[in-house]
Amino acid sequence: SSKEQQAGIEQINDAVTELDQQTQENASVATHTQEVAVQTQHIALAIVRNADEKEFIGKNSIKAKTINTNNKKVEPIKKEKPKEESKSKEELKDKSSTKKNEPKSGEVVASNIKEDDEWESF
Repeated sequence: SSKEQQAGIEQINDAVTELDQQTQENASVATHTQEVAVQTQHIALAIVRNADEKEFIGKNSIKAKTINTNNKKVEPIKKEKPKEESKSKEELKDKSSTKKNEPKSGEVVASNIKEDDEWESF
């Protein structure tokens, strides 16, 4: 019974670690997306500023093109996780002793602790 509890706890720890890693990846993608959006905005402003400085025939009669801004729902990409076969006690022990939370080189690790975090009191 104690061995089963230990195996269950290790599975929960593995699941939490995997969720944490996915959260870190999502945060990294969100940060990169924000940086790209800011750079794109700067480029767009520079283009408009440059066009405003130029003088050409018909400049004052140009009408802006209407752009359809309907947001389409984007489906997340799902990674297929291979099904794990039952593992021996040694494999589980080895897996639990390895360092799982080390960030990749160059990866930004952000704290996910908030002041209103309900887990803090748990």
